[in-house]
Amino acid sequence: MIRFADIEKRLDQQYNEDARQLKRNYSEQNKLRPSVIRFNDLEREAKAREDRMARVVMLLGEDKFEDTRRELLKGKDVSKEIVTITDEKLPLWVAMRAIMEQVTDLQVVDLQDVLEYFKIKASRQAIESALASHKETFETKTRGRDKFVSLKR
Repeated sequence: MIRFADIEKRLDQQYNEDARQLKRNYSEQNKLRPSVIRFNDLEREAKAREDRMARVVMLLGEDKFEDTRRELLKGKDVSKEIVTITDEKLPLWVAMRAIMEQVTDLQVVDLQDVLEYFKIKASRQAIESALASHKETFETKTRGRDKFVSLKR
């Protein structure tokens, strides 16, 4: 026969043991928290750098970086190399962002010339449309009759 008082005592003991273990868990978590925060910061920074590298590769052309890719496909250990592989076509606004990451601000007409240098045909209207569509990325200012673009900070 089960005694109710024994069950109550066991439940009380279980609660006390869980509370003791939970305090240990929280204490250990608090000790690890700075490392977790640093890890997360490094992850975010790495993601931002990987994204920027992908934009550069897409803008400059993958053939410029083909040697490392060829070595990777041959099975060579390229673990100490950074390899960025892109399988997508470069959208105009991404090309514009990659360019604008390298300059403080640029006149829109000059941006069009830089795009053309990288063999990206874009009309003034297409550039203006990309600027309007990605206001969270780009900022435009008019100085006199000239229109300048920069990245939002």
